[in-house]
Amino acid sequence: MTEILISNLAKEGEKRPFKAHGHVLVGSAGGACYTHATFEPGWRWSKDVAPIAGTKSCQTRHLGYVITGEMHIIADDGTEIDVRTGDAFDLPAGHDAFVVGDKPCVMIDISPQATAYARAGVTAAAGDRYTDIVRRGYKAFNTGDIDTLRGLLSIDVIQHVPGASQLNGDYKGIDAVLDYYGRIGELTDGTARAHLVDVHSDGHGHAVSSHVLSATRKGTTLVSRGSILFTFIGEKATDLLELHADTPAFDAFFA
Repeated sequence: MTEILISNLAKEGEKRPFKAHGHVLVGSAGGACYTHATFEPGWRWSKDVAPIAGTKSCQTRHLGYVITGEMHIIADDGTEIDVRTGDAFDLPAGHDAFVVGDKPCVMIDISPQATAYARAGVTAAAGDRYTDIVRRGYKAFNTGDIDTLRGLLSIDVIQHVPGASQLNGDYKGIDAVLDYYGRIGELTDGTARAHLVDVHSDGHGHAVSSHVLSATRKGTTLVSRGSILFTFIGEKATDLLELHADTPAFDAFFA
């Protein structure tokens, strides 16, 4: 018999009230996990959640969709933006926010970090030196920061790329790995981005990341999930095992 998992967030989800002005419901059905948040008029993170989180700004990365309402977001670097009904967004950690207008702002958040949102004593962005290195590496890849990448990889690093495209194979040595990244950029006219979704570590030299790869080539856009298993020695990545959720699609795109 087919196993179909259903959970009603309103009835079975974990309810976490803000200090005032709303609450979040956290629930799951098998592999599906959602945070359903209701931000009432007057809600502001620095007043309603900061006393719970114990941080100066929100340290949760949000992958959200606005069902209704509007919210103004102020990032730690001063960037300001509004999200409104119908908007999907990827909001990095480090921000304050408040509801705009006299109507509730209701959102769904699918970020893995959001499961720790508004829980006392929990810092969503907590990690260790290996998860920090992985996050820095993804940022450097997406911004073309070769100097940072060179500083994170060991001289004899190896990156394993699966499949049967022109990119598959084992890239041995730091220059070969950086050349591989450069080839991805050349083949996609600089459009390739690996958006980090989550990263886990054992704290003893291993980490695994999950990401969404997006790129455009010859008028075709690829959006595909993947992951990388990292092995570290000290502060350097020595082995990167790349894994693709849809290897045939990756191969066809880079044929």
